[in-house]
Amino acid sequence: MIKFIKILSILFFLIFILLEIYIHISRPTIYEYSKTLGWKVKSNYKKEFNFEDLYKIKYKGIYQTNNYGARYLGNDESDLKILVIGDSFTMDPHTGNNKAWFGVLKNNLEAKKKIKIQVMAIGGGGYGTNQQYILTKNFLKQSGYKPNLVILQFCVNDFMNNSYEWESRTENFNQFLRRPFLKIDNHYYYDQSFFGEILRSKYLSFLRLPTYLTHVISLFHLKFIKEDIDQNILDESLNITENILVKLKNIFVNKNVYTFNCKDSSVYPESNWSQVLSSAGYIVLTEVSSKLYEISKTKKIFFKDGGHYNELGNKYIGDFISNELNKELLLK
Repeated sequence: MIKFIKILSILFFLIFILLEIYIHISRPTIYEYSKTLGWKVKSNYKKEFNFEDLYKIKYKGIYQTNNYGARYLGNDESDLKILVIGDSFTMDPHTGNNKAWFGVLKNNLEAKKKIKIQVMAIGGGGYGTNQQYILTKNFLKQSGYKPNLVILQFCVNDFMNNSYEWESRTENFNQFLRRPFLKIDNHYYYDQSFFGEILRSKYLSFLRLPTYLTHVISLFHLKFIKEDIDQNILDESLNITENILVKLKNIFVNKNVYTFNCKDSSVYPESNWSQVLSSAGYIVLTEVSSKLYEISKTKKIFFKDGGHYNELGNKYIGDFISNELNKELLLK
């Protein structure tokens, strides 16, 4: 019996190792461990991806980051420098850098203004505003980058991502167990559970199977366990988000910071996104999300996951933003 258990254990270990190797080869990730942020985009990363969207259309693109984990286009001698801060709609590999919405924006503005533009895009898939705030402070300090124009790509799920009380009651295990939250004046509050400590381990972070297992558990939780979120928690998520947004805005003293939302919502508190961003001092580009919703009825704009945007969707976003900036005479 003991011999059988040993053989079974060895077999299980070998299967585990083989699965890990297969996942690392077949599904390369742009992310790596971060002690403070939970996860971050790899620096000096370059890969040509073979993409496929929701409509089985295939296309290629080069995803590339610099020393600071920023996707970038243009050079340091450019006339205008743009800093983009975002989440998966900006940083995940759905297109190559040049065909991402910020690349389309760069090309449009260069053609319109007859100038050279550099873009740095920072953030991470699944990031809440608190992670974006921490990352932005570190990026500016380390890189010395001095943008002339700043654009925050907001998403309505940021309200949940910013609230520990809300997100910890959801199936979003892989994120809330890893990410830092703002609690009072502490930007580095982490989940205190045993599983949180395990998932935030530097050594475990190299393994991909635990993340997949946690994802399976989250799907089970989503299907069979539904927790009602108290109204006070939803209300508080607005306050938390606005508080962090103000701090993020204040990093850029005497500079306008523009923002848009990549996903609209009619559900509270997400439906209040425009008011919260305006109250925090941002110039809100309101037409992007509404126009995306309209064209989604007739145009094939989605990536294969059905939620993010493919090359065409990114082109529309870049076009909408550049048109709105020009229309409002925000760039002269």
